[in-house]
Amino acid sequence: MIGDRSAAVKAFWETFKAETGCEACRYHARTFSDPRFTPVTDEIAELARIGQKRGTAHLSMDFDISDIPRRNVGEYLVVLNSKNEPQCVVRFTKMAVVPYAEVTEEFAESEGERDLTLRSWREGHGRYFAKQCDFWGLTFDESMPVVCESFELLWPKP
Repeated sequence: MIGDRSAAVKAFWETFKAETGCEACRYHARTFSDPRFTPVTDEIAELARIGQKRGTAHLSMDFDISDIPRRNVGEYLVVLNSKNEPQCVVRFTKMAVVPYAEVTEEFAESEGERDLTLRSWREGHGRYFAKQCDFWGLTFDESMPVVCESFELLWPKP
């Protein structure tokens, strides 16, 4: 996950608030993935923008290693693409931390990627998590805790 609150991100957030009547002040601004480990960061952001993606998963340790605040139910995320450009605003609706091996078919489908199956989720995320762990000098294994975040698209509507 990468991102910062550029002037464009702040303006996007203020426009969201003005158009929706949202009074929240606190929000996160991040990509769903780190472009160093996958070439599909922009495609994943687009899936959220069109409402197909309703979940995302990260190794739990990613938040600590990357010094990223954990998100909570009810909080907002400005979804960014790999160029730090805002794509949409989502609100987190559910959080679960489970071992990688225990991620469910239902959650895999909510990610909105590839053929929506748990098999393809494991292939894609296993590859991504293995690259991350290798970068950190660790070995990925399926018992590692994964933060499964569910969300709803708020703005702009597709």
